Amino acid sequence: MKKNEIKLIIFDAYGAVMSRGYPDTMAVLAKRFAIPEKKLSEVIYRKYFEMAAQRQITQKQAWQLPVKELNLPISWQELRDLHYGLMEINQPVFEIAKKLRKKYKVIILSKSTRTQFVDVLKKKHPQVPRNFDAIVNTWELGLPKASKETISFLAKRFKISPKEILYIDDQRSNLVALDKMGGKTIYYQNFKQFKKELEHYIDL
Repeated sequence: MKKNEIKLIIFDAYGAVMSRGYPDTMAVLAKRFAIPEKKLSEVIYRKYFEMAAQRQITQKQAWQLPVKELNLPISWQELRDLHYGLMEINQPVFEIAKKLRKKYKVIILSKSTRTQFVDVLKKKHPQVPRNFDAIVNTWELGLPKASKETISFLAKRFKISPKEILYIDDQRSNLVALDKMGGKTIYYQNFKQFKKELEHYIDL
């Protein structure tokens, strides 16, 4: 593979450029309230956040409903604030992303609801949007995060082929569509592993 084939580099928001987001929140809640992380994730993330991401409920309800269902001894505002408070920039990845912009189009792909997107990426960490060519939030588009339709949308927007895309995400399921379309993917597990695989595809 020729390294100059890549023209667009996509970074996942939470788990790559930012801290892990919901998994970090689940870990804190599990320790604090002695509830299994798996159960917390199934209710808070896979049930209610996914419903909010698909516009079936509001972001406010996505905090209120799991607090009620899990009988958590905190308010929905405290749950929201805990979640936002844990979100920090993954600085080594962020620095590489900024460097890559000298040679490539570099974007973030997210499926955050509008309120969470604004609260985290525009208010708390405004330096993040400023250092990417675009942040594409699939919630705004009404598309699944990393579907064939989303990849096709991005390819058309940036006038490239899916084969010219490199996508980094900490969830394997988000990489399947691009893999099938001939693009390049990196399953992010840690910075050292990510950097090594990145150097296989591009020159840093």
